[in-house]
Amino acid sequence: MIVSLILALVAVILAVVLALDNTTMVQFTFFGYAVQGALGLFMLIALGIGVLLGILLMVPPLVGRSWTVMQSRRRIAQLENKKES
Repeated sequence: MIVSLILALVAVILAVVLALDNTTMVQFTFFGYAVQGALGLFMLIALGIGVLLGILLMVPPLVGRSWTVMQSRRRIAQLENKKES
């Protein structure tokens, strides 16, 4: 837990340093909408979207695994109750 927290903090610091070093103004066009801003800002936005997508893609397997564990615990409890009877 601590190691992953430290790695996340290092990644955030590196991303901010990278964004501060890339202050060149660029124009970004997405579906016909043009937005002008610093390159570093767009890089931070892309990093944030990537992290959010990664988290969203991890949720279904975690929910499925916890559902399986819950069903297994119920089955074990049923079998133990049946054994005691």
